[in-house]
Order: sequence, then C-alpha cells, then structure tokens
Amino acid sequence: MIHGYAGEFPPAFLREDGRRTATDNERVVMTLLHRTGDASRADLARATGLTAQSITRLVDPLIGRGLLVEGAPEIAGRGKPSAKLRLVADAAFAVGLSVMTDTVSLVVMDLAGTIRGRVEAPLVSVDFARANEQIASLIDHAVAEAGLNPARRIGTGVGVTGYFIGDGARLNPPAQLDPWALIPLDTMLAERLGGPVWVDNDGNVAAVGEAMLGAGRTTGDFAYLYFAAGFGGGVIAGGVPMRGSHGNAGEFASTLPESWPQPNLDNLRLYLAVHGHPYDDLHAMLAGFDPGDPLIDGWLDECAPSFNLIASVISAALDPDLIVLGGRLPPVLAERIIARIRFTNPERRGHHRPAPRITPSVIGPDAAAIGAAMLPLRAAFFG
Repeated sequence: MIHGYAGEFPPAFLREDGRRTATDNERVVMTLLHRTGDASRADLARATGLTAQSITRLVDPLIGRGLLVEGAPEIAGRGKPSAKLRLVADAAFAVGLSVMTDTVSLVVMDLAGTIRGRVEAPLVSVDFARANEQIASLIDHAVAEAGLNPARRIGTGVGVTGYFIGDGARLNPPAQLDPWALIPLDTMLAERLGGPVWVDNDGNVAAVGEAMLGAGRTTGDFAYLYFAAGFGGGVIAGGVPMRGSHGNAGEFASTLPESWPQPNLDNLRLYLAVHGHPYDDLHAMLAGFDPGDPLIDGWLDECAPSFNLIASVISAALDPDLIVLGGRLPPVLAERIIARIRFTNPERRGHHRPAPRITPSVIGPDAAAIGAAMLPLRAAFFG
C-alpha cells in the first residue's frame, strides 16, 4: 500500500465503470510496455502466458482510451508482419516533488516514463502555506514548459524527509521543517495542489527512483542510503519497495547508538565550519565545496564506524545484491565513503558470507523526485 494518499483520479482516466484506471490484467500489459518500450501482441502473449484473444480483449480498450497506440506492421524475420504497441507518452503524466529542509526538487514524468521537465529551487519558506504557493507555481511553470495538457495530470507524488508516526500521512521531519510535522500532509497538499496526492518519505521514493532508472535496471534487490540534511534510506526487494508495517523500512539512521555520529551532509557542513570553511546552509555547501578536499578525511574518519555498522546490518539482515549511496551525496564523496567501508563478516571454514557490492547512485539528486512521480503512475496504471 502507498502511504499517504488523498484525492480522486480525474474522470478522463477512469474506465467505463467509473471506478478504476486499469484492471489487474491491463496493468500487467502496461507494465510490460513501460519496461520494454514497445511490443507486439504476440510478444505480450508470450510474456504473460495469456492467449492472443485475451491480449486483444485487453489491448483494444486501452487503445480506445488513448493509452496505447499500435504502429504499422513490421517484418521481423520469417512469418507474418507484426505491429508494435507502445504507451502514448502524452496520455497522462505525473509530478514528483522532493521537499527538503532547504530545497524543493520537481520532475514532470509522462506515461512512458520520460522526464519532461526538471526544476530545483531553494525553499522560500518552511511555512506550509507559503511553501505550497511556491510549489504550485513551480508545477504550473514546469507543466507549461513541458507542453503538456494540465488536465492530463494523473496526480502528484511528494517525498518529504522524516519518518511516519503510524497515523496516515503524518510525518515527523527534522526541526527545520517543523510546520510540516504531524499533520495530514496528503489531504492538506491536495487542497492546494489539486488532484490526487501521494506522500512518502524521501528515502522510500528515492529508492523507487533508483529502481526505475538506476540500480534497478540490473538488480531487484538493493538497499538505498539517502544522504541529505538527515540520513535515511529505502529497500527494494524483488523489484518493489519494502515499506514495513508503518512505512519506515530503511530508516537506517536509527540503527546507530545515540552517541555515534550521524553521517549526514548537514553534519559535514558543521564539520567544515569548525575547520574554517563555513557555509550558510546545505544548498550553499553543495554548490561551493570540493567533495575531494583532503580536509574531509577527518569527517570520514569520524563517521567510519557508523558507515561500517550500517553496511554490516544491511548485509546481515537484508542480504541485498547492492548498497547504493545516493540522495544529495556527490559521487566523488560517495566513492571516498565506499573506499572506507568494512563489513563485519568473519570467516568460517575458509568462507565469508557473501556481501553486497556498494556503488554511488547514477541518478543524482533527482532520485527522490523521480520516485515520487512514479507513485501516481504506479497507482493508476502499473503493477
């Protein structure tokens, strides 16, 4: 279940029964096309195990609703020419937002999964009403720049730093986002932004973004470490997010004893300030500092036990293929962290327990906004 959803789908996306955007079998077809780009009816039948007649019963209504288009038949080797089906990119789109303590990041993603627009801006105010005005304005501008029909927006996904308290979409963010704390974010955002709104924490949605455009292309099992003003993460298991009973799976910072340093970027900013390199905020630091600076070695040394414990816990408890270091973490700094991580993994009979590989994210700081944009599209059309 997606945490924190409020609102109704626009009528244009509902089926004739007025109840659903896509049936379970329609979702299977659309998910396959989302992954492959295009496929013939015969391809879909082979991939799903459904008969050709069943595929036709699924595909034709989707074409009629403008969600799929079928091209001209193509000759591919011997046999009858086949026509390729694909998703109609402009048929629907979603907006994904990542709201951080100092910055808001936004992407516009169409039905085919193409990012049609990107915006990043300093958060003008953490006041909820003022921030919503800024976000609404950013959405309007980005959608217009992308040349998309606003009526085709299926919804908005929002990733917010913090953990769920076990009561709907109420999150407990850091002190810097105090006006966003413990309120029903989904319904309150939907009132201003319009349409359905999904809310999840930034680590979960960043992991979804990585699953879509990064590590998820080669593995369905990985842990994602999200570095920003705070520190958290998400888990992808079998290709889908592992959320836990309260939506807080991947809150890796909580595995550290209270006296241990939290390896987040705001603590790095404070470390640099103590050593003569002050920055007003995290946005300024990320724009101005050199992540390869030898001065940072001291911070890395302080945080090494924390990195080692978190990586060892992930390896032992989750046994993923991969640990991905992402969020707002520069890749150069990620590589320096990776070089220092040591797993707790004693040898037995000449063998160590297989440990995950560790790699920087290839997506960059947009991962949370990308993952947030997938929330409405998955809920509406995909498996």
